[in-house]
This record gives sequence, structure tokens and C-alpha cells, in this order.
Amino acid sequence: MFTVVKVVVLVILSEVWNVIAHILFKKSANTVDMTGIRGLSGHVDYLKKLLSDKLIWIGFGFQVLCVATWLVALAQADLSFVFPLGSIQYIFILFSAHIFLGEKIDRMKLTGTLMVVAGIILITMS
Repeated sequence: MFTVVKVVVLVILSEVWNVIAHILFKKSANTVDMTGIRGLSGHVDYLKKLLSDKLIWIGFGFQVLCVATWLVALAQADLSFVFPLGSIQYIFILFSAHIFLGEKIDRMKLTGTLMVVAGIILITMS
């Protein structure tokens, strides 16, 4: 039982790091003007501007934490348990995007997220 709780905590922690990274990526992507991007050189310029933003690099740091924590969780439980549990990120993303990015939560998003929650509960009970 202790191992299951430990793995659940590790997966939640991993997904929190992942969500923080993606919020930072989105905030950074929103700061770079994409108008007038044409062809390969335009996309390269866009990436250069994006990679000069410190939020991108902080996000990469959180991604490293995410992967490291994820690997520890994987070492302690079956992939068929850990991977579906990682779907908790959809819940975290929905509410984090609403809080930090001002994205709207509509009925369809909420319904889909509740279905993910039901699936996570079923997985953890098995």
C-alpha cells in the first residue's frame, strides 16, 4: 500500500512540474510576435526569439524535474499503472490555464476532465 501512495505522490509531483513547464512555455510563446512568419527563415527567427526568453529555459528546467521524478515513479510501479495516472496533468492544465492564462473552462472541457478523473480513479483502484 505504501508503494502505491508513494508512486501516486511521485506522479502528481512529476505532473505538477510538467504543468508549470507548459504554462511557462505558453507564456513565452505568447510574447513572441508570429505575424508575418513565412518560410523556413521566418520559423527559424521565431525559434531564435523564443529561445532567448528566460521563461522557456525555466520551463526546460521544470521539464527536467518532471522527467527525473517520472523515472523514479516508473522504477517503482508498472507502466500500465503509472502512465494512466499521469493523465492527472489534464486536470492540472485545465485549471492552471484558467488561473494563469485566463483561458475559459467550458462545459465540454469540464466534462472531458471529469471523465479523465473517473478513469484515474478506476486505474488506481485496480
